[in-house]
Amino acid sequence: MRSERFLPIAVLLQGLLAVLAMLPCSLRSEPQRPIVMVTGQPETSFEGKWQRLAYQEAFRRLGLPLEVELMPAQRVTAMVDSGAVDGQFGRVLAYGDTHPEQVRVDEAFYEVGLALWASNPALTLSRLQDLPAANWIGVYRRGVELCQRSLSSLVPADRLYSVATEHDAVRMLMAGRVDYLCEIDAAVQNALHSPEFKDAAVRPLFMIGDRIGIYPYLAKKNAELAPRLAAVLKAMKAEGVLERFREEARGK
Repeated sequence: MRSERFLPIAVLLQGLLAVLAMLPCSLRSEPQRPIVMVTGQPETSFEGKWQRLAYQEAFRRLGLPLEVELMPAQRVTAMVDSGAVDGQFGRVLAYGDTHPEQVRVDEAFYEVGLALWASNPALTLSRLQDLPAANWIGVYRRGVELCQRSLSSLVPADRLYSVATEHDAVRMLMAGRVDYLCEIDAAVQNALHSPEFKDAAVRPLFMIGDRIGIYPYLAKKNAELAPRLAAVLKAMKAEGVLERFREEARGK
C-alpha cells in the first residue's frame, strides 16, 4: 500500500524531466560560441601563420574558443561592419575613422612600414611627389587604403592597377608588367617567403611615412572584449611570446 501511495510522485518527477528535456537550447547549458575572426592572410603565409599562432594563444588566455576565416580584404571590411563576424586581425590606426561599426583594440599587434617596391635595378626614386614625372605603371593590393589614397591623387587610373593579393602584385612586378608595387613590408615578406618568389630580387625604393601600428578590430557588438584583448596582447609582448611566434612562423 505504501509504494502505491508514492506512485503519483514518481510519475510527476518523470513528467518534469520530460518537460525539461523539451526546453529551448538557450535555456540549457551549451558549449560557448566561438569568436570568429577573419583575415586576408592564408595559413600558409608567414603573416598568416604568425596571426593564427598569436591569436589562438590570446583567445586561449581569454577563455574563448576561436575560429579563423580567410577572405579578401574588401570582404573582411563588409563582414565586420555588418556584424556577420566578430572581428579582424589587423588594420591601421586610421582605419577606424571611416568604419564606425568597428571597435579598435588599443594594442598594436605589430608595426609595419609602407613603401614603394621595385625589382628593376635601374629604377630609382626618392620621394612620392616625384612619381608623376616618372610616368611609371604601379600596382597595389585592394584593401590597402593608404596605398590607394596616396597613389590615386598622383597617378592616372590607366597607370595604376589593383589586385587581390600581394602574391599577384609581386608576380606582376617580376614579370615586368608594372614598374613598382605599393605595399606594407610584412605583406611583401609574405610573398617572398613563398617558394614561388624565393630568389626574387625585390627592394624598397623608399618608405612612405613612419612605421605604423597594425591593430585588431572588433565588430561593435563585441566592444566589451576590446580592452580584455588589448591587455592580453600587451602581456604577450612583454613576455616575448609574440616575437617567439613570429620566429616560429618564419621557420626559424
